[in-house]
Amino acid sequence: MSHQEDKTQNKNAAPSLGFIPQDIPFNDEQRQWLGGFFAGLHSKLMVVEGSTTQTAAPTSTRPITIIYGTQTGNAEGVAELAAEQAKALGLSPVVLDMDDVSIDQFSQIERLLIVTSTYGEGEMPDNAQALWDAISEDSAPQLAQLNYSVLALGDTSYDEFCLAGKLWDERLAELGANRVGARVDCDVAFEEPAQSWMDAVIPAIAEKGSDSAGAASTVSTTPKAAKSKFNRTNPLMATLTTKKVLTHPESSKEVMHFEFSLGDSGETYQAGDALNIIPLNRVDLVEELLGYFDADGSVTLAGADKALKQQLIEELEIRTPSKELVSHIASLSDDTAFKALIDNDDKAGLSDFLWAKDSLDLLIQYQDKLAGKLSIEEFVGLCKPLAPRAYSISSSIKKHDGEVHLTIGSVRYNAQDRDHNGVCSTFLADEANEGDSIACYFSPNKNFAIPEDGSLPIIMVGPGTGIAPFRSFLEEREMTGASGKNWLFFGDRNSKTDFLYRDELEAMQEKGLLNQLDLAFSRDQSEKVYVQDKMREQGAQLFADLESGGYFYICGDALRMAKDVDQALHDVIEKEGNMSAEQAADYVNALKKNKRYVRDVY
Repeated sequence: MSHQEDKTQNKNAAPSLGFIPQDIPFNDEQRQWLGGFFAGLHSKLMVVEGSTTQTAAPTSTRPITIIYGTQTGNAEGVAELAAEQAKALGLSPVVLDMDDVSIDQFSQIERLLIVTSTYGEGEMPDNAQALWDAISEDSAPQLAQLNYSVLALGDTSYDEFCLAGKLWDERLAELGANRVGARVDCDVAFEEPAQSWMDAVIPAIAEKGSDSAGAASTVSTTPKAAKSKFNRTNPLMATLTTKKVLTHPESSKEVMHFEFSLGDSGETYQAGDALNIIPLNRVDLVEELLGYFDADGSVTLAGADKALKQQLIEELEIRTPSKELVSHIASLSDDTAFKALIDNDDKAGLSDFLWAKDSLDLLIQYQDKLAGKLSIEEFVGLCKPLAPRAYSISSSIKKHDGEVHLTIGSVRYNAQDRDHNGVCSTFLADEANEGDSIACYFSPNKNFAIPEDGSLPIIMVGPGTGIAPFRSFLEEREMTGASGKNWLFFGDRNSKTDFLYRDELEAMQEKGLLNQLDLAFSRDQSEKVYVQDKMREQGAQLFADLESGGYFYICGDALRMAKDVDQALHDVIEKEGNMSAEQAADYVNALKKNKRYVRDVY
């Protein structure tokens, strides 16, 4: 129903809140702003209950477009919050996935907010790549009419922190657009800086541009699910009910299976979503640090709300040294080679130098130089907040009512004559016990989801712990009675010791749920074989399934596996589709745009 129809068919409705008396003592600009504000407020009160779709139709004459680039859903969530805030200020927001935006639309937009994460080592998120490629072309239009601001989400533990957002900010400025407010680069704890950005930018950009022009095309969207009340600052306390080792005792690594009860929380999730675990630091590492500084863990430092030992256990990222801590130690070290890595911004060299070192390793390495120069108070001040760890969910709530399962590899290694342990993986494996309450919250990831049409084939590539979401996919397809083909590529080191969920997968094969299982155990033979090799062997069938509407998924290691699998996919399409490399790239980009090629990589 249009807004005009709303007016004519509901004659008994309250007067429009957008009405401003002519004799009110405001100037035209203030009157215009108030009119927009009340129109936006009115639109929020006129939500029609029970509708299956809602159209992002403007309710005032001052539109704003908000686009997001996301890999895990965080940027989309911030974009939706920005839209709510824009509505409250009388703007008419349209929120769009970057895949749904064409380069031609940019020349029509006058107010634009960009929220984007950075994927891997400085790459654009999958849903942003095509648009970024288009706007990077020399033929991209000049954008003198555009007023914009960028919020970048990232993680300072990666070298190319927030690079995607920085590139967008720079490119729009190059094209003549007007930057409204400085770009904000957010670390893992992004909520507060994101809110500050919205508070500053949205009122400022509301004053820019004309009254009615410059709206992106409106699109129909499905209603959003109710937002969870649980988050990083208000986590759900889920009960750890089951923990077991999936790998054989002779394996060179340890992979664990965990099950949590959601109790009476009412929380739910979709196959493809992630569960964020809020871990605790290992007590043994905390005690080593306290011993290094000869510090009393029972004292409370100035500005803290708990004793030092508990602060180190519960609040601070003490294992991975922050960039600030690394720079400070370098400045005090008298190590010219180390300082040169910082001064010359030698990211590769610094990464090699820090490889396998934790904060305590650095402190020990330069202990003589740091004596009397670095206190426990300074160390604490240079640590980042302890960040949640996100894990792909490996269960379907339709099959495991009120439960959520995770599949996690335990990080353990010895370096610098010390045992090192991953923060969250070994917190769950070693420190948490069945029956314990674990702080957590869900992250929706609607892009990484099985097709709504259950008759379509799905092709899943998930070696190692990358199998996690595909266990959930298979269980979901089982419970919904989906008829489409299910094809899994799985691999690891050795079939005898590392065949995760072997019994379950073989049972799925026997019942006809898992139609095809291609295995690549790299060390079972003299010549190593990986999942991408199996893809090439099955190239004709793989391309045929894509041609019949199939969806292609990757989960697992981003550094090597995902890139190798992506190259294999291009090679298969080029060969089996009789295409050039450029045509194959276009084919893959079309899959991405249609959400038929998605990745959950780390």
